[in-house]
Amino acid sequence: MLRIHFTGEDLTRVTVAARSDPLWDVLLSLHMVQEPDRSLAFSEWRRRTRALRMPGVRPLLELARPWGYSPDFLTPGRGEADFTHQVEDVLSTPCSRLSAELAILAEESGATPWIRELAGGDHQVMARLGDTLTAYHRVALAPYQERIQAHAEADRARRGVALLNGGVERLLAELHPRVRWEAPVLQIPVYADQDVYLEGRGLVLVPSFFCRIQPITLMDPDRPPVLVYPLSPRLGWLRPAGAEGDQDGLAPIVALLGRTRAHVLDAAAAGGTTTELAVRVGVALPVISRQTSVLREAGLLDTRREGGSVRHHVTPLGIALLNGELGPDGTLG
Repeated sequence: MLRIHFTGEDLTRVTVAARSDPLWDVLLSLHMVQEPDRSLAFSEWRRRTRALRMPGVRPLLELARPWGYSPDFLTPGRGEADFTHQVEDVLSTPCSRLSAELAILAEESGATPWIRELAGGDHQVMARLGDTLTAYHRVALAPYQERIQAHAEADRARRGVALLNGGVERLLAELHPRVRWEAPVLQIPVYADQDVYLEGRGLVLVPSFFCRIQPITLMDPDRPPVLVYPLSPRLGWLRPAGAEGDQDGLAPIVALLGRTRAHVLDAAAAGGTTTELAVRVGVALPVISRQTSVLREAGLLDTRREGGSVRHHVTPLGIALLNGELGPDGTLG
């Protein structure tokens, strides 16, 4: 369990990044490209990326294993700098930090010759790392940057509504279905037990197109606090605008649940009242009430009373269904 401890001052210093962070997207996409094809939303991106001729990418895969620890020095940013400047930050990592973080990686996953060379901070080896990061980003991520940014901007607008309507505590509580806010602690189920004490430093929330399952953070508690959370793109996000079927990337879910119910579930991914869902889907309130009841009984939707209204939120199971991330046995991928 990851537990992030807030003070009163920290609650006044929570911000949402205006865009996804380039190097976090590099790291998390490297995780994703090595994973089994459990996420239908990314199956086409995986296919395209794996087909690319990238003979130099192997060293990155050794640094970014799809499970366990990835070195913090690979992700120095919090969504505020462009890719070129972030790569420069990586290349200026002190040797002592390189050595310490790569020792953790080696203990967990084994030390390859490349990792041993990198731990020494040799200038040529570091330059090779920078070139490889740049080459991978250019072919695997840059072609999709406009779509990634569009998702980030839409998500930020929704977070702004949550903040305006319910303050920072609602923003935190609605960050992701797997997050639990029990003031003054934000709790997130992760593979390792970790406590982060903000102690007045605040927290930057950074959306990531390639973050899966739940939000994540750095291992080093002394680094500037950041929490990276999933943008959760829907099925069909790679389809060109105007292409046949573009209006319904939910086709597999429509086949499973029916058109109206599938669109209600999709509309609820951003959270909303019964009235808000009715407006988004374009159906009458009684229809929304019936469909949310069915989705709730199926474990795909959670409904809570907040103040004078009732709000609907998609459960982790519902998010996994929307993202095509259910395993063959129906469990979360």
